[in-house]
Amino acid sequence: MQKIAGSPFVARLAFRTRVTDDLRDGAIQREDEAGEETRGEEAGEETCDEKVRKAAREDPPPKKSASQPAKKPAAKVPPTKKPPAKKSPAKKPPAKKSAAKQPAAKQPAAKPPRKQPAGKQPSARTKPQPPQLPARLRATDPPTYAVPTGRARQRLRDALAWVEDFVVEMQRLATEPGALPWPHADSLELVGLERWGTQLAKTDREAGVCALVLAAQHGFPRVLAAGGSGIEQVGMRGREGDPIVDGAPVDVQLGRAARWVDDPAREACEAAQEAFDPTRQLNVWDDDLRPPDASAFWWYLEVGQCACAAIFRERGEPGRQHL
Repeated sequence: MQKIAGSPFVARLAFRTRVTDDLRDGAIQREDEAGEETRGEEAGEETCDEKVRKAAREDPPPKKSASQPAKKPAAKVPPTKKPPAKKSPAKKPPAKKSAAKQPAAKQPAAKPPRKQPAGKQPSARTKPQPPQLPARLRATDPPTYAVPTGRARQRLRDALAWVEDFVVEMQRLATEPGALPWPHADSLELVGLERWGTQLAKTDREAGVCALVLAAQHGFPRVLAAGGSGIEQVGMRGREGDPIVDGAPVDVQLGRAARWVDDPAREACEAAQEAFDPTRQLNVWDDDLRPPDASAFWWYLEVGQCACAAIFRERGEPGRQHL
């Protein structure tokens, strides 16, 4: 045993054992230190860095003395100007291309209007509006005809200048021998008037027609007042320019006769003939149409006819025209 104990083998084994123990003790010590640090951190112990930060917060920096010159702020270096960036040239907008003209679309042909079946009236939309005519003349409206003012009227005045009493002169003419009077001339004054007018027309036609027109125009307002509204639509009233159907109204006939008296030209004679109604088969003095004395104003429907006939007819004969 003593040999074994003093042998080199034992020495090496003891050295190894001691080294091993030292390594184990160092590892244990390091573990113990690490455990203590861990426990210290868990218990709230401050680390070195934290202590330094805490001390810096608690101890303010020392105040600068007045003797120490204040540090001037560093001069600001002016920023260097950068050269402006070159602008790229603006692009021109592309030129608008003119649109090619499209051929005009053909419009469909308008369809002809449908024919309305017989018996049906066209709708109110397509019915043409009748032309607006002037208001009808009333019996109380003044006459619209012209009055003779020319040389024929002056010659008529000259023919009557020597007559002191016209009524007495007509009575005298009625008692003298002569042609038979008109059957409806039932008084001496009317018989004498017929003979005087006939003789005047033979010597001066324009003056004779002028006497007829002036006498008719003098009595026309009395006829309108006597007839009232009953004669407004029977061919008594009208205006020059109104359409003429079966002769013009009485006041238009008298107006055209007056214009012929002032200017007996061919145009005035044709205008009087246009105003005449050649379709009448009966006259107001015929037995079937003769009005009673209370409605004698109806006789005036023939006065305008007589005035026009005296212009374009010669000697009262329908076949011979005085143009």
